[in-house]
Amino acid sequence: MTTSIDREKKILELLQKQGSASIQELVEAFGVSNMTIHRELNKLAEAGVIQKKHGGVSLVTKSPAEDSNQCAMCNKPISARTVFIVQLENGEQKRACCAHCGLMIQSQSKGAFQSLTADYLHGHIISANQAIYILGSDLMICCVPSVLSFGSRQDAEKFQRGFNGILATMEETIQHMHKMMHAHQQSA
Repeated sequence: MTTSIDREKKILELLQKQGSASIQELVEAFGVSNMTIHRELNKLAEAGVIQKKHGGVSLVTKSPAEDSNQCAMCNKPISARTVFIVQLENGEQKRACCAHCGLMIQSQSKGAFQSLTADYLHGHIISANQAIYILGSDLMICCVPSVLSFGSRQDAEKFQRGFNGILATMEETIQHMHKMMHAHQQSA
């Protein structure tokens, strides 16, 4: 009798050889019910090693780090409230925990063609290029220096009145961060 762990291992071996398989192929290969195959595949999908598609399954092609909910720059957990996403021309997507890390990734990535960020107050996704940023506010959410994104200048100004910081466009924020890094390197 084949155990669940044995089936999972054999499913992965089969997918490594073929790249993908239909649910029906797996049912026939292992002589078990459709429901049993789905249970096994759900475990493997939750572990991030396979991707279920309608009627089939394939191995995940991204590395585990790309699939995780960790920042591509500093490895901190990513919050929906501060997420920053850099879309590359080759289709790859790099996710960051905050605008500070996201803008650093964008600056260092060749082929970055679109960046999105979460509006800190409202949580909706906005174009990073059109966002207004507050640098170095008294509210330390994530990385240092603190960089928070806002969808409107009015919201950013209200936030600034309560928590201080410098209002800036994306370009001004990147320039400010580069100056700070250069100053830090000079003093080290």
